[in-house]
Amino acid sequence: MSETRYRLPNEVANQLQISPSTLRRWSNEFADYLSEAAGRAQPESGRGAHRRYSDEDLETLMSIKGLLVEGLTYIQVGRRLDALRLRRATTAESAGDDGRRSIALAPMLDSSPVAPAVTVLADTLHTVADGQQLLLGSQQANRELMAVLLQDNFGLKEENAKLRDRMLEMERDLAEMRRLEGARRETLEVRLQHIEDHVRSRGAQLPSSERQGCLAQLFGPLS
Repeated sequence: MSETRYRLPNEVANQLQISPSTLRRWSNEFADYLSEAAGRAQPESGRGAHRRYSDEDLETLMSIKGLLVEGLTYIQVGRRLDALRLRRATTAESAGDDGRRSIALAPMLDSSPVAPAVTVLADTLHTVADGQQLLLGSQQANRELMAVLLQDNFGLKEENAKLRDRMLEMERDLAEMRRLEGARRETLEVRLQHIEDHVRSRGAQLPSSERQGCLAQLFGPLS
């Protein structure tokens, strides 16, 4: 059996075209899908602890990068990896491997005819779940928009009611002013009529000379 070739983090980061900090974050988030050497730092010869990545780890990290590029979250990527990894192979390596254990993703094309169908079904279920989540989000946004529209409509109705009440009040005030003006006009006309009647009756009782003097006092000298 050929010896497993391990890569250092800088080499893997360059191949994936990501930063070392991103590689370290992915290694922590998806440690269950990587070998122990990649998912957990190993001390070596008294030097600082570092990770080592096998060929299977590199393939797994490439798959993770592709899924993240598609816009999936870490949780969704983990579900997709669970779907692709149909069974976990846990086997003890041969002597000389220091008892280390390797966990790899199962091949996408399994010898079992059921494996592809299960993978497709899992992907379909995840897609349906994501679609339902988007639909629920859209429905919530529509409900919030409807609530805003109803509130604005109620506000407009209230303003219209206030404006209508104000117009009615102005019409009532105008009608009252017209009524008072008419009443004052009638009062003035009655007073003028009384004055005229008084002047006529008094003028008729006076002699002609005094009548002329009285009229002159009221209306001025007659020409």
